[in-house]
Amino acid sequence: MYEKPASEMMVYVIMGFLEAGKTSLIKDLLQDELFDDRSKTLILACEDGEEEYEEPFLKSSLAAVEFIEDEESFCGKIVQKFLKKHRPDRIIIEYNGMWPTKHIPELYDDLEEIFFDREVIFQTIDVVNDETFSLYMKNMPSMMVDQFRVAEMIIDNRCTVEKTNKLAVRGSVKAVNPRAQIIYESEDDAFYEMKEEMPFDINADIIEISTGDYGLWYVDMLEHPETYEGKTMKVTGLIQKPPALPKGFVVFGRMAMTCCADDVQYMGFLCKGDDWSSFQPKQYVTIVARFEFKYMKEYGEEGPVFYAESIEPAEKPAEELVYFN
Repeated sequence: MYEKPASEMMVYVIMGFLEAGKTSLIKDLLQDELFDDRSKTLILACEDGEEEYEEPFLKSSLAAVEFIEDEESFCGKIVQKFLKKHRPDRIIIEYNGMWPTKHIPELYDDLEEIFFDREVIFQTIDVVNDETFSLYMKNMPSMMVDQFRVAEMIIDNRCTVEKTNKLAVRGSVKAVNPRAQIIYESEDDAFYEMKEEMPFDINADIIEISTGDYGLWYVDMLEHPETYEGKTMKVTGLIQKPPALPKGFVVFGRMAMTCCADDVQYMGFLCKGDDWSSFQPKQYVTIVARFEFKYMKEYGEEGPVFYAESIEPAEKPAEELVYFN
């Protein structure tokens, strides 16, 4: 076993595709005054990018780099060999964006065994290039979503006022990982003054959510429930009637595609009404309802709850699936 007396081992996993900016981020981290505590760092590079780790930089940063060139070699046995060689205080993994993220928890388990007397703490960061974000979401959505799901932080770099669609980025990420933190990076200070305007009037007496805006509203409602607390909304969705719900409650929501056609799921929340007897499960209805964000035992935590003031039958939307980008 690799042994080094300490209380914990920090492991930073930096994900993203080629030219996303992973190497630049790692070099910035090692030079940051909050990160530069003169600890020895082992960088495990799983792909060769355009930017390299120069020897003078590694020496001044007390860092060493080792390359893992194929997916099969990304395992505890290989990593343990590098640990014995360098005896680092922390590990940074520049993860290959074309590999599935299932190997990350597998390595965590291996490292917990290797560092049997220390606490292993993983922090996962996904770096995306805003210039190619839409292209990759269109052509490789499953691979993008795979990284979003395990990332604690998503850094969207090379943002511009003219081209960056914050709502699309946030919708794509939050639909699959509501707890992920999104950081936007830009060389233009004006970018940070951009407001994420919703395509509906949040100050109206009754906020009307169109069927096409449902996905953006759903993400914003979960992320910023205080914006909608106590307000009344008009929205169309379909209902489900699970038998275990309290009297008067149904689950109201829409079928959503978070990634691809194979990744469709029902996304709903509790809705209370006076009488649902005339409505069938999976029937579309339009409700006018007051929003509250409160604890419900069915959630096991705080969550959105609608109190319907009116319920009317509705036609199926022209596009039944909800998209978040």
